[in-house]
Amino acid sequence: GHKRKHNSQQARQLLSCTKCRERKVKVCTNLRFPNHCDRTKPCSACCARGAPKECHFVAEGGDYAPIQQSYELRKLRAENLKLKERFRAAKLPIEEDDLDRTNCHESPNGEKTDTRASRRRTARQKRFQGSEWSDSIYFGSPGLANVITEFASVNLTASAQSLAHIMPRGADMYAPRDHRPYPFATLFSATPDQCIPELLSCLPPSEELSVYLESFQDRVPICSFPHIPAEITKTEVERFLSDKRKNAKMYPDMLGLLFAALALGAQHSVWDRSGGKWVAGAMEADLKKADIWIAASMQALRLASYMSKPTLLGIQALIMIGPYLTNSGRFLDAWTLFGTTIRLAQAIGLHRHPKYLDPAPPTPTECSIRQTLWWWMLHMDQEYSMTLGRPLGISGIGDCPPPYELTSNPTHLRFGEFVNHFTVLARQILSSDRLSNAKIDEYTDALRKLLDTMPEQLQFDESWLNEAHEIPEWPHGAMAAVFYCKIHNYLIILNRQRLDKGSQNSPLTATKTPSPSFHRINPPVYSPSGSAKATLRGRELVLSSSEDLLTAFLLFYARVPAALVCWTMGQQAFNSCMILLLDAMETGDLGRMEKVEKAYAVFQELNKNGVHKLANLAVERVSWGLADLKKMIDQNGDMVGLRHPYTRERNMLRDINKTQGAAGNEAGATMPCSGAGIHDTVMGNTGMLLLEDPGLQSFVPEAFAPFSW
Repeated sequence: GHKRKHNSQQARQLLSCTKCRERKVKVCTNLRFPNHCDRTKPCSACCARGAPKECHFVAEGGDYAPIQQSYELRKLRAENLKLKERFRAAKLPIEEDDLDRTNCHESPNGEKTDTRASRRRTARQKRFQGSEWSDSIYFGSPGLANVITEFASVNLTASAQSLAHIMPRGADMYAPRDHRPYPFATLFSATPDQCIPELLSCLPPSEELSVYLESFQDRVPICSFPHIPAEITKTEVERFLSDKRKNAKMYPDMLGLLFAALALGAQHSVWDRSGGKWVAGAMEADLKKADIWIAASMQALRLASYMSKPTLLGIQALIMIGPYLTNSGRFLDAWTLFGTTIRLAQAIGLHRHPKYLDPAPPTPTECSIRQTLWWWMLHMDQEYSMTLGRPLGISGIGDCPPPYELTSNPTHLRFGEFVNHFTVLARQILSSDRLSNAKIDEYTDALRKLLDTMPEQLQFDESWLNEAHEIPEWPHGAMAAVFYCKIHNYLIILNRQRLDKGSQNSPLTATKTPSPSFHRINPPVYSPSGSAKATLRGRELVLSSSEDLLTAFLLFYARVPAALVCWTMGQQAFNSCMILLLDAMETGDLGRMEKVEKAYAVFQELNKNGVHKLANLAVERVSWGLADLKKMIDQNGDMVGLRHPYTRERNMLRDINKTQGAAGNEAGATMPCSGAGIHDTVMGNTGMLLLEDPGLQSFVPEAFAPFSW
């Protein structure tokens, strides 16, 4: 009996990773205890300690060496003491210190007693209490001192700018010339009795409506939601449509939500309804209907007085409209609309813990809906800010904890935790008021460590491009690749501002015309190994991350083409293409042009089939860059011994140059040619190279003089 008991204990212990066995950490699959081993590689305990790569399991290497528990426990206590000292030095509260003060109660005879119930109560109260709890009663950036600090920081030289205060860029010749109309046209009369019947007439037949809602459920999570939305309750839709005239009149916000879901579903269903391929004209035909549904959604929300009487249904509708506008080439409209959505969410207290509401939501499901919405908005807020280089719209996270995924799958739970950690880290980066080299390196290391904490089966690998290689199930595999792109995009825009000693591309000289000839020849380019990439900084990291991002972009084209509807990934891929082109122009190194060529072919296909409005601009700008690179090769290659491109790349450059035709000659005076007129460089620039950038932050004389306040 004793032997059987010993064997069962040993088998149960070996389920933990080797490091957790050494630390004698308990096994627990509940995310409420993130410092426990959850049996997922890398486990949550190793991730919390900042050592995800040290996480190994016995089944992998057969390491049955005895554990020196006494030594490991002593090392663990020493580590805890160091961490406590760092907390005290930073004047951050330590839970056990607060427990010592608050849980020692005097008994009637003067003796102090310590109650276990009071310790648990205090721990619960402090579980979600962050360092910014005491900053402000409304969880924002308070006080005149903070305002003065921020103002002083943003008025320094360009090298000290944050990612949310990029250097303004004037409009260039690539800026869109046609101004898109206002997306929320008034379709019908504003009188409810006349408007509601007209709005209901815009709904598709029931069978078509079901198809669009199923597409929304299956396809939209890949690019619109960092958290998987719960299944759409068909009974709720059927209940609303059972007496749609009465329900639409009483609850127009539900009608607005239904229209927004239909528009997104139509946008994401084109690939599937076209037989698993992109068909020219199919997207345009569906977007005509979807544009009407978006306008109808906003008109229904106006009937619900959404600005003065915000509801969860109305906020969900506005949140869904944002990705639709982004994917249809109206990112600036989406950003403006999101500002209104933030105010409405704060008005109903989404930033507060649901238990503090009066009355509080009665069920955990309703609490989870509010938490998911708020953390979705926190994530989208950082994405808008990072892309446009503008300040965050939400000043503070609040005390609303992240939602708990309603699943028992440890991989899905860990991925949800990864998304929340990424959101917080991204907001910290964007809130940084001064990006010195040391701080850029600190954030770079934090992003790399965060990427290592993703569950092993979801960690992106270049072998996923191979058709024979099985990728993780939909949509988690594709979502993992999306966040892989987002992290590398942060690495790019951070390290482009890193100023190394002896660097010739500083922000003050970034607008100067480069030399008309190449001054150095790079050795052949090899893809660095994983260990080598961990030490890259500055320019080398920018180029490496640009290549990695294009690799993930090509994965979507090869394995998950339906996800190319998401223009956020297209914008990031375009930015990487232009950076690699600029590097080739500056250094004469053409070894990275292969992936640029492949990405250019993807943009061409998206443009040909009308998948994206902005794909045409991407094709124009990348093709002009490639053609300009060919001109520089023809003029300077033989003279300086430039390493020529491969035959296929030479033919590609020649074909692109021919396709420019008369249009290229006509615009030749204003196009960058042979290095002249190029204002962008790989290093020393802030922000992303955007397609939808009309140069708003530049002085334009008004037709009429504004009022003088």
